[in-house]
Amino acid sequence: MLYLNPAGMALIGLTDERDMAGRTTAEFFTDVGLVQAPEVEAALAGVGQWSGRSEFRHFVTGEPIPVSLSTFVVEPLGDRPGVIACIAHDLRTAQEQEQRLHTALEAAAYRAREQRALAELSRLAVAAGLDEVLAAATAAAAALMGVQCASVARPDPDGDLQVVAYRGTPPEPAVFAEGAGSQPGYTAAVNTVVTCPDRVTETRFATDSMARRGLRSGICVPIGTDTVWGVLTAHSSRPRDYPEREVMFLRSVTAVLSAAIRRIDAENQLRHTSLHDGLTGLPNRTLAFTRLDDALTDASARTVAVLLIDLDGFKHVNDTLGHRRGDQTLVRVGELLAAVVRPGDTVARIGGDEFLIVCPAIHGAEEATGIAARITGAAADIDVGHAEDLRFTASVGIALSVPDEDRATLIHRADLAMYRAKTDGTGYSMAADS
Repeated sequence: MLYLNPAGMALIGLTDERDMAGRTTAEFFTDVGLVQAPEVEAALAGVGQWSGRSEFRHFVTGEPIPVSLSTFVVEPLGDRPGVIACIAHDLRTAQEQEQRLHTALEAAAYRAREQRALAELSRLAVAAGLDEVLAAATAAAAALMGVQCASVARPDPDGDLQVVAYRGTPPEPAVFAEGAGSQPGYTAAVNTVVTCPDRVTETRFATDSMARRGLRSGICVPIGTDTVWGVLTAHSSRPRDYPEREVMFLRSVTAVLSAAIRRIDAENQLRHTSLHDGLTGLPNRTLAFTRLDDALTDASARTVAVLLIDLDGFKHVNDTLGHRRGDQTLVRVGELLAAVVRPGDTVARIGGDEFLIVCPAIHGAEEATGIAARITGAAADIDVGHAEDLRFTASVGIALSVPDEDRATLIHRADLAMYRAKTDGTGYSMAADS
């Protein structure tokens, strides 16, 4: 042996170059390594190099040291090798490095999957409906965390949490108990992330529902900003910890869900505002006309009745008592109209003191006039709290649809009937067939 670098000295346990002097290469190998000697010598003599795995011996402890070895002829001596160089790589260190690299790659792959899942969820949050967004959230939670199941549950008026989205193995739960009755209920009550590494040792909340479903651990994250809209839950069939990485992922999922919910609520509110009267809360002209069109094209609706209502003398009430009192009276009229119609009928305010009622599948003129009579009676009973001369009445025009009649024609006939009722003072009038 001519030379051994410091790393090689440390590897095999030598501390002084003098310890190396006079030693042969055979002393550096274990019996396992020496078995390869004929193969190595033949390769050096034939092609001038050899590479493979071998085994060094630690000079102090005798411990075998697995190495990756590359050896080659630096200087020939006639027809045989003269000076030979060796490069050894400690495979014990390589295994540690490979493990660290594997761990890093695994973490990077997990982050990439997280980012893809959150990107897809964010894309849905911008435009998709609530059911689709919730389904995607539970699917992402179950897949990324490798758990048995994931769910989203919302508090109902009774306090329990109704499951509105679920991904995983059956049985699918329908409800979680409120408060300490379940992990989701407890999470909703304390409004913070709640982990349960093992239900067997859990004391904060009941775990009987987990036991019935064969679950041992879980994590719950509340959904919502100021108040709890719902709870995202991931449950596993085995005891396990939920590291910060998974907690942060679920927090990100609930943040996207919260943004989607705010967007959907705003859209619903905008849609409601655009289709309802701002004063009475009743459907407006647009929504009433849409429902009338739907009723006229629905074969099962048979005959459709339209009742057009105008309040006689209301202007005098409004002028005398002021618009605030007039508005209160219109709200009261809307409530009374909604109370006297059938379930499924539409009561709409389409003008200042003008209302429209759409009655699908009416059973003939007698049923329609019965509704009209209840309307005129209710209007006459409204007390504005002042003298008799401030009372008002309602004039109702009734039109029953005929085959292939369109909305405009049907409303026009009801309008003519309403003016006939107003002129005659009869309260209501039935339009002639077109």
